[in-house]
Amino acid sequence: MIEEVLNLYPEKAKKDRAKHLAANDPTGQCSTCQVKSNIKSRPGVMTVRGCAYAGAKGVVWGPVKDQLTISHGPVGCGQYSWWSRRNYYNGQTGIDTFGTMHITTDFQEKDIVYGGDKNLDAALRELKELFPLAKSMGILSECPVGLIGDDIEAVSKKVSKELGLPIVPVRCEGFRGVSQSLGHHIANDTIRDHIVTSHNNLTQKSHNQLNVSK
Repeated sequence: MIEEVLNLYPEKAKKDRAKHLAANDPTGQCSTCQVKSNIKSRPGVMTVRGCAYAGAKGVVWGPVKDQLTISHGPVGCGQYSWWSRRNYYNGQTGIDTFGTMHITTDFQEKDIVYGGDKNLDAALRELKELFPLAKSMGILSECPVGLIGDDIEAVSKKVSKELGLPIVPVRCEGFRGVSQSLGHHIANDTIRDHIVTSHNNLTQKSHNQLNVSK
């Protein structure tokens, strides 16, 4: 069965994936397969552990029900992460709950060539008009956005000021790190930098807004 699975891959990918697959040893002894996990996933190959983008979108921003979260890039990554979502919410979708919606800027070839900043700007304004009750927006960048150098920070700052709405840019391209883990850290940092606006009003009764444990 393992050989059948491997034969579906191109030769180069097959050689690489062979290192990750082996039959279970019923004796409980160590497998002869030298399983390698703590390395970057091969681009284009879907893995159970996901990527930095998946970690930011699904784990950290996924439970936030009243924010419009935009997958900035091609539709595929956003669709996959939406399909594998783990969060469900009370409320009415599109009114006070937005986590069950899939929003993407749907990058095309021309966006890769000429950049996607203008489309992102237009998408943010359209979303504000369509869903005026959203409390904030989040921009989660996918791999192509990082590769071509789109300035999501500048776009979010400009539109946020004009619309009077918090807009959080999250640099969580899938090629960052080796798994979802770095996406968790990046997303948590954006909460600290863009949502928690003041650290000066701490009292004896102050409590953590976000706890992260391993």
